Amino acid sequence: MALQSQESPRRQLDAQKSVTLALPIISATANTNIIDLEVVKPFASLDQVNFVAFTDAATANNGNAAAINCIMQHSAEPANTANMVNVPGQALTSIASNGATYPATNIVFAVPPTALLRYVRLQIAQGAGGSNAANTANVTFALAF
Repeated sequence: MALQSQESPRRQLDAQKSVTLALPIISATANTNIIDLEVVKPFASLDQVNFVAFTDAATANNGNAAAINCIMQHSAEPANTANMVNVPGQALTSIASNGATYPATNIVFAVPPTALLRYVRLQIAQGAGGSNAANTANVTFALAF
């Protein structure tokens, strides 16, 4: 008999704290709309709070020939996106292309609760390669409990 952990991670998405964006074309960068967490340093809790990015599977086209890079950014100000910076402790996450397609991918961003500012977004950049044809997939960025 195999033993199982009593811990079960939840991925309950907050419908009010979710945004969707079309993946960018080759050599382009795109940003999701911001998610307003409504307070600074919002998660002083023992509960695990994550942000999750879900990408659809992209069908083959020559606009999908390079890796997609994702990073979470934050700011204390909503109106000035120039103030958005990468969240401390977050690494760039890549989704590799496979024959001009992208697999459906889930990326979990575990966030240090004392370092997070009020407004967050996901920045997506696609590397060089292929052509500037539009991608056939979206990314959804959401708060998950």
